[in-house]
Amino acid sequence: MRKCIASILCLLALGFSPKAAFGDYFTDISHGFALGEVQELLVGERVVPIIEVEPQTPLSQGVAIILVEPFLSSFSLSQSKELAGYLSEKGWRVVISPFNLNMMPTGSGIESADTSGQGADNQGTDTQTAAEPSAAEQAPSSSGQGNSVIHPRSTNLTQHFDFEQTSDKLTEQLIALNNRLQNVQGYRLVVAQGMLAATFLDATSNDLAFEPDSLVTISPYWPEADVNKSISDLVANTSFPVLDLSVDGLSDWENNTVAMRRNRAKNSLKLHYRQVLLPSSNSVFSLNQNQKTPYIQLVANNTIGWTRYLGW
Repeated sequence: MRKCIASILCLLALGFSPKAAFGDYFTDISHGFALGEVQELLVGERVVPIIEVEPQTPLSQGVAIILVEPFLSSFSLSQSKELAGYLSEKGWRVVISPFNLNMMPTGSGIESADTSGQGADNQGTDTQTAAEPSAAEQAPSSSGQGNSVIHPRSTNLTQHFDFEQTSDKLTEQLIALNNRLQNVQGYRLVVAQGMLAATFLDATSNDLAFEPDSLVTISPYWPEADVNKSISDLVANTSFPVLDLSVDGLSDWENNTVAMRRNRAKNSLKLHYRQVLLPSSNSVFSLNQNQKTPYIQLVANNTIGWTRYLGW
């Protein structure tokens, strides 16, 4: 009993500590699957694990890339493999590509660096400044206070992730994926959820070379107000078909832009856009290994129906 409680506490600690959870994300993936099941993708100087699932039909539809986040609310690797199984039955070669979101330096680390850099310059004036208070001590600095104080209604994700750096990092991984799959014939389908879906939309808007033949977004959001509002414009300005799946209750950030994304695409006269509202992702416990997750079944059925609509 004590061992079970200790294991649960360790998992909760990892869930509330992004740095601890993300530190060995790729290593855990490599160790969590059978030998030879995980392949390596060279992204710059980094080695990223990927999982490939071959099509189960004689004629291949093309490549479906599933981008995976290290979040419990997003696609887990097991769910991604389950979705890959559905798509491979319809002739898709599936590449599951885990992505580790870029972390921002914490405020304590920045303050310690600034303190160490100013220490040598302030040694000679310590005696003089000790006698009288400085202007900074009498009145708080507005610029410094704005950078260090966390807004009470912000989320912990906002403090840990940087949108531009994450977009640049995803661009590097997309370049490596394109180089690996450049000789594969057929359509290119990308499936992304949550923060990674928003980042992918930004990456494709900056570089047309990453544009897929179609994109399936699942509850795209970013936990920052300005960036989150811009997602509707990113969706409306895409030149490729977009299937916009919105999972009820997955994220309040995403719920705030559901109608905005739909109306923006409609007003922009975007071709081949469809928004589907899905019920909340309820997990099902079963001892039957063939038991399918209802959430993944809904995503797979809508995705396959979308490709049929496009005539693929």
